Amino acid sequence: MKNKVLLTTIFTALISAFTFAQTMSLGSDDTETNQYSNDQIATSIKEILNTTNHKDILGDEKVEKDLIVVLKNDGELTSYDLESLDQKWNIQFTDSSNNKMNNQFKIENAILYATSTQKEIIAANVNDGSLYWKTEIGMHNEVERRYDINGQHLPIQGNLIFLASNNKQLYAFNKYTGDKVWNYKLQFPYNNYTPVLNKDNLVIPNAPYVYSFKSQTGQAIWQRGFGNTPMYSLMQIDDKKAYVASESNKVYALNIDDMASIAWEYETEYSYASIDNNTILDGDTYYFAADTESKISNVIALNSNNGELIWKTSLNSNEKEVRYFSKYNNYIFGFTKADTNAFFILNSSDGKQLKINQPKEKILSNIFISEGNLTFLTKSYFVTYNLKSGQYTYRDITLEYEVNDAFNLYFEIVKAN
Repeated sequence: MKNKVLLTTIFTALISAFTFAQTMSLGSDDTETNQYSNDQIATSIKEILNTTNHKDILGDEKVEKDLIVVLKNDGELTSYDLESLDQKWNIQFTDSSNNKMNNQFKIENAILYATSTQKEIIAANVNDGSLYWKTEIGMHNEVERRYDINGQHLPIQGNLIFLASNNKQLYAFNKYTGDKVWNYKLQFPYNNYTPVLNKDNLVIPNAPYVYSFKSQTGQAIWQRGFGNTPMYSLMQIDDKKAYVASESNKVYALNIDDMASIAWEYETEYSYASIDNNTILDGDTYYFAADTESKISNVIALNSNNGELIWKTSLNSNEKEVRYFSKYNNYIFGFTKADTNAFFILNSSDGKQLKINQPKEKILSNIFISEGNLTFLTKSYFVTYNLKSGQYTYRDITLEYEVNDAFNLYFEIVKAN
């Protein structure tokens, strides 16, 4: 009888262990898929990965209804019905603060990929908010004063999703399972800008360095240093060159296939341009916004082939610092931190600033392009600006969180398949 009880106990324990193994796994360190890593064995509590699997991604998921998905600055993802603006579901990250840190999310085939400000990255169903998997970076209760995940847009290529963290690590995760496919430990913890990719290469700035990798394998190709000058900007990339701006006042085009030799460089007229996230690459033109020494900002268009100036426009705004910067068709648009005349639209061909009316309230989000309209969120409204008519449409929306005047929301409109 005792033996039977013992066998039953052992069998139950084995079943429990097997069930646990099915739902939770440490990030994979398969040396065949991670053969180029310089840090294959995680030795720091900040580097250990823990993945929890909730359900399988089948690959045929569809968006079932038109939605707005908002990443709030308090670490909450919330979905609203596009027609009624009623709240549908919300996901609260367990490790976020009231600092959004400029992170964004990606939606692919009804799968929402998002990251917290500290150590969580998730895959969820955009229709109901249910989780497929969650991967945590670092051990529990080891949150440092410095946030770990900042400025990440989660680019996806093939089966991989890419994330850089302030524990110095660059990761490629399997988008179906959340498991690590490859990683590489960079020189500094300041991974404040998302990686950029072309067909074969991944390029990322890391304080005074820029790195290049083969995106699917993680093989390091080159690392270029810029002395003591941080390369603090959102990079751009095409088939031949990677474009990066320094923290001060220089823009560089680097030859990807020639060990990051400098194809051209451009120096702004002011010593501290603070270009930051305000970069766009569109065909043969590289656009960026730069601060000046007065209370204005310049928007500059360069020929991406040779770095020659095409046009430069000083914005009609009474305070510098562009907070958002994007392009659609023949328009460059965004907003500054100014209290008045913050929203701007330029003609991308010649840089001429269009005369537009300003919205009722400050813009608090990115500006999303949908069917020829520019849409954004303010404290009280979901706002649509029609480019053709120049008219605004305001719809009341309840965000249900403490809103301040900082740019602190990221959202997308998702349409049913």
